[in-house]
Amino acid sequence: MTFSEQIVYAMFKPSKYKEMIELKKGRFVLFVVVIMFALGIIRVAVPTAATITGFGGFENLFTKKIAPFEFKEGKLDIEKRFEMSLGVYKIVVDTEDERLPDDKMNRKGGYIAFGSKYVTVAVYSGGSVTRIKEVSLDDLLTDGFNNNSLKQLIPFIYTYLTVSFVITCIGYFLKYALLSLIFLIFINGLNKAAGFGLSMGEMFKLCFYGQTLGIIISNANMALGLLPAGIVSGICVVISVNMIFSGMSGMNKMNQV
Repeated sequence: MTFSEQIVYAMFKPSKYKEMIELKKGRFVLFVVVIMFALGIIRVAVPTAATITGFGGFENLFTKKIAPFEFKEGKLDIEKRFEMSLGVYKIVVDTEDERLPDDKMNRKGGYIAFGSKYVTVAVYSGGSVTRIKEVSLDDLLTDGFNNNSLKQLIPFIYTYLTVSFVITCIGYFLKYALLSLIFLIFINGLNKAAGFGLSMGEMFKLCFYGQTLGIIISNANMALGLLPAGIVSGICVVISVNMIFSGMSGMNKMNQV
């Protein structure tokens, strides 16, 4: 069985699960790594790359998009107000006031707002601003910090993004491994009653394979924002359960070759 067949069978042919759980552990581990890596690309890498491309790269952002600024003697000063959207947050740099006033955060969504002395994390909703956290810039920036200082941080930013990507992939694995264990609890009774003789490891593999189609559909929908995530996730759970039990039916000795 080739690796591409392993992926296709996991998504569309539960009757092949018996053969798949008998593959070497290394094949299953590689399958999991590739699926989690694909999720990371769909949910994190592609949107992040699109955002970075949108503002022309960090160097262009820090040296051309953001007006000249400097933090000196405990006060931030920028020549011209700067604002950009980053996901659900708007990043604003407006140093006319020590902290950005509520009347300048008047659009729905989250804010990371820099005033001359404070940075504020806030949310505008229902006609009012809720300030979540406020930090003094003295605690964040060194004296003389400016556009060139940001430029020098670019390698660290890319390192942070890479580490975040890896951590996100690990997070996806933990999430779907936990779901596999939950599904395993339900099929273990059937395994014993029908005398399939599957080990815990084999049942775990079966449950992970059975989730593959649901995992892809659910995360692709979240990335594209086509339908309400809760509804699609519920449908995908049903799909996964159906795939797992269909795979279990192929374990019946009468169906084995």
